[in-house]
Amino acid sequence: MPRGESERRKAEAVLFREIVDQFVARPLHPAADVEQFETLVGGFIEMLDADVVAERALELCRHPDTPRGIIARLLDKGGRVSRIAIEYAPSIHAGLVRALAEHGSAELAIAIARRSSLERKIAAGLASRGESEVLCALAANRRLHLDQAARRSLLQAARDDLRLARILLDRADLALDPEALFLAADAGERSRILLEAATRALVSNGPEYVARPTPALAEEIDACALARDFEGLAEALAEALDCRKSRARAILADKGGEALALALLALGVSEDTAIRIFLGADREAPDVERIRSLVALMRSTPPRAAQRLVAAMTGSLRQEKERAAAASARPGALEQKRRRKQTSQTAKAQA
Repeated sequence: MPRGESERRKAEAVLFREIVDQFVARPLHPAADVEQFETLVGGFIEMLDADVVAERALELCRHPDTPRGIIARLLDKGGRVSRIAIEYAPSIHAGLVRALAEHGSAELAIAIARRSSLERKIAAGLASRGESEVLCALAANRRLHLDQAARRSLLQAARDDLRLARILLDRADLALDPEALFLAADAGERSRILLEAATRALVSNGPEYVARPTPALAEEIDACALARDFEGLAEALAEALDCRKSRARAILADKGGEALALALLALGVSEDTAIRIFLGADREAPDVERIRSLVALMRSTPPRAAQRLVAAMTGSLRQEKERAAAASARPGALEQKRRRKQTSQTAKAQA
């Protein structure tokens, strides 16, 4: 860039900062001043580098007299400037927010998830996305009200995302059942979850039912334990628990081992086989005290409580497939998806 051009850009950046600083220093402005400000600053936003505009984007979004036209230009600037505007601008076209929440990039969806208020449908759309960063931003936003559907979606996703599960465990205000979040819980939280599950099992009516794996599956689990075949053991546990293989792996990888002990108890695996699995799970020297505590946990926990906790942790693969098939087979499902995408494109064009 020629030296003269560089100096001109620097002078324009300085002037932009000064104009914005003077504007935001006063809480209210006459209509004529606001109109003049929109003309001047709108031109600067379009002309200046995004990094320069980003320096004052937050102040512009937070000022009550900032014209809508300026917010629109910030949204159009792209990159960090757009993310700031989406997160902090008090008023944005609802159709645009909804479209970006459902079909926008993860970066923009994260910015939406951090807003101080959201429509219920927008929060639900964010909660149904698969990106961990989006879900964590939504779960961590204590200013938002998350309805039952959004909380349910976050809980289901947390089975496969320990960071999200940890955030949800820290949200006592959501009044979530922590059983599905057991893998992310610390020692104290696990003790409380176990106590609550055991209490429920003991006060519930009906005979205690102890599940037993099929003979072939029991032999496979025992053989994998003897061979220290963790991949084979993960497959066998996934089949026995009717869950995703990744969730069976997560139970096997649980550092404390309590989740694995509960899973083996829920399946009715023999104590000898369980001990072999615990011994194999210690990649270095076996931790005898840890294994004793896990055996004691299996002996002291009602099988019904273990079954309840493990079902909460793993979910049901069969039920997940049935729900997915039902959603795909629902009349008009493909047409609704096409219309949502069309609405997204229209909202972006209008913005």
